[in-house]
Amino acid sequence: MIEARSHRMSHFRHKAFSALLASLTGALGLHRLYLGQRLWWVPLAVTLITLPLVIGIDHWYQTPAFFVLMVPVIAGFIHALVLALMPDQRFDARFNAAQSRRNRSGWDAVLIAVTTLLVGAVVLMTTIALLTQTYFEYALKVRS
Repeated sequence: MIEARSHRMSHFRHKAFSALLASLTGALGLHRLYLGQRLWWVPLAVTLITLPLVIGIDHWYQTPAFFVLMVPVIAGFIHALVLALMPDQRFDARFNAAQSRRNRSGWDAVLIAVTTLLVGAVVLMTTIALLTQTYFEYALKVRS
């Protein structure tokens, strides 16, 4: 187990790049694979299961599969913020423990965090608005 873990920690991981990967490919879990985390495939599995249920359907944005699909997407934005705003020493202790090289992130991590916050907030608010609209349309249909 220790030998496998040391092999997994063999390459240096950049904090800003991992945050960018989380922001762009959070629904696929590629940032988790890059960071060497266990269960990196869970977001990918959720995406691969729900995506075919959404494609080609009228009003796909009002299907339950769409809202399940949005969970790993939004989780990717949240994880990107956590990674980008994590202090360099803490990131290195967690993901670069066996490395002598250390992260010295500056504006790159800040710009990724700001962009992620902007895009992630828009995606989250849109998802909440669509969920609310879908719920009330369904409630009106059931009532009448």
